[in-house]
Amino acid sequence: MKKLLLAFTVVAVSLVLLSSCMKTEIDKTVYIDSYVQSYVSSAGIPVYAVVHTAYSFTKLNSVTVTGTATSVKTLTDPAGDGFSFYSQPDSASYIPTVPAAESFTYNVTYNDGATEIKADAVSKSILPAQQLTATKGITDINLTWKAVANTEAYKIRIYSTDLTSNAKILIYESSFLGPKDATSDVNVPFSLISISSYLSTNLTFEVSAFIFEQGQDTFEAVSVAKTTKYFGS
Repeated sequence: MKKLLLAFTVVAVSLVLLSSCMKTEIDKTVYIDSYVQSYVSSAGIPVYAVVHTAYSFTKLNSVTVTGTATSVKTLTDPAGDGFSFYSQPDSASYIPTVPAAESFTYNVTYNDGATEIKADAVSKSILPAQQLTATKGITDINLTWKAVANTEAYKIRIYSTDLTSNAKILIYESSFLGPKDATSDVNVPFSLISISSYLSTNLTFEVSAFIFEQGQDTFEAVSVAKTTKYFGS
């Protein structure tokens, strides 16, 4: 009987420990980021806006952001799953002057009613890549652009255009690429993007440049440059 009780005790303790471990493995951290984003407007000039993002592996109910010089913004949850919130400025929110340095307070509410306060700030901006061109070769597409001053990394994305909805479809995304001192020059092999199946549509080539917050993998500033090409079938 003592052996049976001992067995039950061991099982019970094991279950408690397992339950405890499972609880401690739940990540309730909220990862937030505020950064200045820029692009070249249709008028041919760089424009800027501040972007706010927040995500967590635990469901959130709401996220608001208040700046030291700006009013409260409620971040949206576009996927509707409670894990990722952001404020994506519309085109009218982008201005031709660099936003002033500013601190932001994130007020986060979890689904269970718990709350948390986080903080971030913006102080830098970065110009979009200039003279971006895309040329189709025999086995790859060559992208060139004038290097962005002070950038710490680039990322390349290529989009095709859906012929029915005219929506952009991501068909290629590079890893972060180290900056170069002179004109940047990158070849994207056809084998990475199945180029033959997209030649009958417009292809949009996007080059983003990044500055990271010191000692972190979050952004301090992001710029985006685009060019669209039709290479024919």
